[in-house]
Amino acid sequence: METNAGAAPDEPVEPDPDDESEQPPNPARHYSTGRLTAAQARVLSRWRRQLTVMDPRWPTRDHRPPASSSDCLAAAVTDLLDRAEPTHLELIRYGDRIRKAMTATRGRGAPAVSVVSFYLPAGYAARLDAMLADAQEHHRDLLDAAREGVLTEPGLPSKAYKLPAGTVARLAIDRWARRSPTAVIADAVAYGGYHHTQVHRARADMGIADTHPT
Repeated sequence: METNAGAAPDEPVEPDPDDESEQPPNPARHYSTGRLTAAQARVLSRWRRQLTVMDPRWPTRDHRPPASSSDCLAAAVTDLLDRAEPTHLELIRYGDRIRKAMTATRGRGAPAVSVVSFYLPAGYAARLDAMLADAQEHHRDLLDAAREGVLTEPGLPSKAYKLPAGTVARLAIDRWARRSPTAVIADAVAYGGYHHTQVHRARADMGIADTHPT
């Protein structure tokens, strides 16, 4: 067995970050919302403010919830996939509305919370990627049929744009926009407790958990 020559006999050896054997077999996938609308940014700001509220029910040193804004967004996305998965046409039309909204506001000041990153477990990431690819392919098929004189879905964009993951993320934000921030944070904590595998690091928008694995 190989050992670290510079380590004391009972001193734990630091894992090698380049050793693939140390990496989880199904790592989480990183995604981004893309630029949010002003209304969506306001929703995220409400969630972030709630993350700073101290509550004795949270088992953290500072009684802040053991979750982050990324967890809030991931919880919203996974709930959308599990409970209200959008159809191909819904994704196509929603993506078109978002593009038009972004074009209409181009050149204006970006919201304070303009882009948010989040992570999805491997299984959800695979579902998300497949759904978006299938929606784009469906759009191509509809455009091909329209060029042959078979118009089944009028009003679709004339180009089958690639649908980024942010399309689903923004749809998830819209779906949870009317939920109370307290309920969103509770779901984010539950999501993190179930899916994360490491203890929370200290962050401004995250409670510091002593023993709570996330």
